[in-house]
Amino acid sequence: MSERKKPRKLRRFFTSQILKNTPHDLWLEPDETHHLRDSIRLKPGEACLVTDGQGGEAEAVVGEFAPDGRACLHIHRILIKTGSFNDRITLRVFPVMLRKGKTDLLVEKAQELGVHEFHPVISEHCEVQITEEKTGKILERWNRIAREASKQSGNLKLLRIEAPRSFKEALGSLSVDEPVVIFHPGPDAVTFPEWWVEIQGLKTAIQALNIFIGPEGGFSEDEVRWAKWNRKEKNLRLVELGEVLFKADTAFIGIMAALRFSGLLSE
Repeated sequence: MSERKKPRKLRRFFTSQILKNTPHDLWLEPDETHHLRDSIRLKPGEACLVTDGQGGEAEAVVGEFAPDGRACLHIHRILIKTGSFNDRITLRVFPVMLRKGKTDLLVEKAQELGVHEFHPVISEHCEVQITEEKTGKILERWNRIAREASKQSGNLKLLRIEAPRSFKEALGSLSVDEPVVIFHPGPDAVTFPEWWVEIQGLKTAIQALNIFIGPEGGFSEDEVRWAKWNRKEKNLRLVELGEVLFKADTAFIGIMAALRFSGLLSE
């Protein structure tokens, strides 16, 4: 007896158009159409999913392919979602730019782990310098990575990605009423478990959490002093991860995963 053939998992595609609550047609952009037609090899009449990056998802059927490189999708059923995570607290992360494309990895993992906003920063110990001319292309690449991670993971709320700024500019833009956590070793830093107990007691009173994660060498002492002065010691915590020196990308993933799976953001 032959094995029963399993139904094929529907592939997910991204549209910049906001999905409506009624059946309708939409035209998929050329890059997504290329993926649908040439990589996945879907044909007219076959089913797929489409997401708008704002928590909306729909079941669709592939229609015609236009000469301009777009595909028509017939939207049949709307599945309005908020993504995989229903969070009460907004999580903003401010990682220092890393070398050799490792920031690309941070974008991917931030999307998968349900980070809401991604604000890359340039610190004094940062070894990456970005010219204004390259910023647009880098943002385009990061947004593409986030879209692909969203489609793969099913976390349908698309990560908001900002252009890189200096540490002082990024920190100075935040309200003093919102908690700021800087992961930096030193005599003034509390341990991660100590901070965890503290933040659990405050979770019902906060609406956003801002996390700064430095390079392997940490932030400079001047930056830490400036942060204390700027915040007037209000809603500012320095936190250390212990005696083990983690790579910056390992620390990022570990911290984001701890925040996500603890339930802190959604409770």
